[in-house]
Amino acid sequence: MLVAKIKETGERLFAESEKSAHTIRLKYPLGSLLCPHCEQVVFPRERPGFIRHYVHQHPCTSTIERHPETPEHEQGKAELVKYLRQQIQGDPSKSAKIEVEYRLPNCGKNGRIADVALVYDNENLLICECQLAKITAHELEQRTRDYYSIGADVIWFLGGEADTRENRTWMQSMFGAVGRLDFSYTPD
Repeated sequence: MLVAKIKETGERLFAESEKSAHTIRLKYPLGSLLCPHCEQVVFPRERPGFIRHYVHQHPCTSTIERHPETPEHEQGKAELVKYLRQQIQGDPSKSAKIEVEYRLPNCGKNGRIADVALVYDNENLLICECQLAKITAHELEQRTRDYYSIGADVIWFLGGEADTRENRTWMQSMFGAVGRLDFSYTPD
């Protein structure tokens, strides 16, 4: 997970916003960073082949639907954050808060965690989903409907095994365009 909750303030801490896992450990003692979904203790991890992230001290107990994430998926989310920052940078008419791993408890059967969300002051949401793992067009449509049910718009970015003809055709018919992730993942 790329975001932890600071126990004292309730603020969210994006792992990539700090210089290193070492810097995070110096600033936040063990027990002061929590999983934003289950409220259990997490700690920073930085290893070759992985983007800086947080790991549970004990297994996550959240019932919100989520899937295991690869280093490539976490890197994809970080790339979406960079892209979105460039899109809204310096333009007050486009101001929105960028949230990574944004919890949506009323979305879908058990809630969802959006990869990246633009959260506007007026409560509008634009969800950006990085999909690299194999998925069907039917599953994309169901997740899209879940987001629509809470009044959120969604943009899907496909890459890896998700970037199939069937999924591109569905996206073209649904949105009029296909968002694709094309980046090179290079472990440090």
